[in-house]
Amino acid sequence: MHSKKISSPSCPEAKFLDVCGTYADVPGTSCLTKKTISGSINKMTSSSTPQYGLTWLDIPETSDQTDSGHTLIKNTSKSYFSGGKKNEHIFIEGDNYPAMKCLLPEWRGKISLIYTDPPYNTGSCTFTYEDSRFLRQLPDGTHAGKNDPVRHSIWLSFMQHRLALARELLADSGCIFISISDEEYCRLRLLCDGIFGEDNYINDFMYLHGKGKKDRWSRTMEQHTICYAKNKKQLAEFAVAEKTDWAVANADDDERGPWFSGSISFNEKRSNPKHPNYFTIVAPSGKKWTRQWMCSREEMDELIEEKRIYWGTGPAYDGVPRKKIFNGEQSLIIPRNIIDCADSTRGAQRHLDDILGAKNVFVNPKPVNLVEHLLAMTQMSGDAVVLDFFAGSGTTLEAVLRMNERDGGTRRCILIQSPEKVSGSGFRTIADIAYERIRRIMAGYTDGCGKHIGGLGGSLAYYILVNQ
Repeated sequence: MHSKKISSPSCPEAKFLDVCGTYADVPGTSCLTKKTISGSINKMTSSSTPQYGLTWLDIPETSDQTDSGHTLIKNTSKSYFSGGKKNEHIFIEGDNYPAMKCLLPEWRGKISLIYTDPPYNTGSCTFTYEDSRFLRQLPDGTHAGKNDPVRHSIWLSFMQHRLALARELLADSGCIFISISDEEYCRLRLLCDGIFGEDNYINDFMYLHGKGKKDRWSRTMEQHTICYAKNKKQLAEFAVAEKTDWAVANADDDERGPWFSGSISFNEKRSNPKHPNYFTIVAPSGKKWTRQWMCSREEMDELIEEKRIYWGTGPAYDGVPRKKIFNGEQSLIIPRNIIDCADSTRGAQRHLDDILGAKNVFVNPKPVNLVEHLLAMTQMSGDAVVLDFFAGSGTTLEAVLRMNERDGGTRRCILIQSPEKVSGSGFRTIADIAYERIRRIMAGYTDGCGKHIGGLGGSLAYYILVNQ
C-alpha cells in the first residue's frame, strides 16, 4: 500500500495573497507580510511537490496488473434475443474493475454516456451493496470501523481505479453522472476534479426523493448526482422539453396571446463560422445578424414567415433576434439542477417489486424516470451507448429500453454487476435480480394485480467475467 495524491493547479499569486491576507489580524501572524508570502509562493511553485491535492491510502487490487488474466465468456443460456443485433445490450456478471479493463480494447473512447450509482460508504452494513472487502476492511483483514478515517481511503482507492477506466471508455463528447450521498460527496468531487479536470465539471443535479432523510437537526430532501464531461468543449448543450404556462406579457400585441422569448443563437464570440447553421438574417429595419443559430436556415425562414422571431421594439428593431414561445407550447430549455419530476424512492421500490413479483428483494432502487431524465437532457443521439458499471437492479437498462420504445432509437446499454450474494429473496445474487428484471421488461411479465405488461423487446448478450 502507498499513498496516492490527485493534485490541482496552484492558485494565482494575487488570489493567494488575498486569502492569506485575512490572517493579518490573527495574533501571532503579523509576520505574514507580502514579501514573506511571495517568498513562500516562489518556493512552493518551484518545488516538484504539488501545492494542493487529495491524498489517500491506495489499496492495491489484483486487477491492477496490466494482464490480470480476466476475460469475458458469453453465457448463451442467459442471452436473450428479440429485435436484432443492432440493438443488442450487454450484461456482464463480475467485478467491474477487471470487467471494464476487458471492455477497453473494443470500447475505448466509444461510450456516449455513463450513469452509475456506486456504494455510498455510509459505514452501515444494512444497505444493499455489501462491499465489506473494500469499504470495511483492509486486504490483510484489518477492520475499518464506521468512524475510522481509513474507511474513506479504502473507498477513494476503490473509486479512483474505476473512474479512471470510466474516463478512458468515454467518448470525447461524452459525460458521466454519478449518484452519491452526503457521506462521500465532497471527496468524490475532489477525486473527479483530479480525474476529469475541474474545468469539465457540469453540475450537481439534485434529485428530490420524497420525504427525505432526517436527523435531529434537519431533513435532507435531495440526493446528489454529479456530472462531468470528458471534454466540456465537445459536450453538447443540455436541454429539456417543457410546456410553457408562465408567459404573461405580449410586447407586440400578438393576436396569439402572451408569449416569452427564448434564445435562438450563440453570440458572435461563441459562434462557429464553419457550422452549417452559421448564416445571416435581416431584421425588418434592415439590420443584419450573422452568427451561429440553433436551427437550420429552413427552420429560421419558417419562423420568420410565421412571425415567431422577436426583433426588439420598432421602428429600430435592433434587438438580438429571439424566438417567441406561447403558452401551451413545448420548448427546449436549459435544465434546472433540481430534479423534482421523478418518482419517489418508494414509487421506484413499488415498480421493481411489481416487476419481480416479490417485495424488497433489492432495496432503494433509483426511479426509472430519474435515469431517463438524466439521459434525455444530454440530447444524446438515438444510437448512443450507455454504460452503468454499478448496475444494481438494472434500472439504467430499463430506462434505455423505454427511451428506445418512445422515439424508435437504437441506443445500447452495457451493465456490469458483481454476483454479490443476497439472502431471503428467492434470488442467489444481485446480478440474478438485475438479469431477471431485464428479461421480464424485454419479454413481458404479469404485475402484482395479475395484469399482463407487454415486453419492450430488445436483445441481451450475457457475459461472465472469468479469471483464466
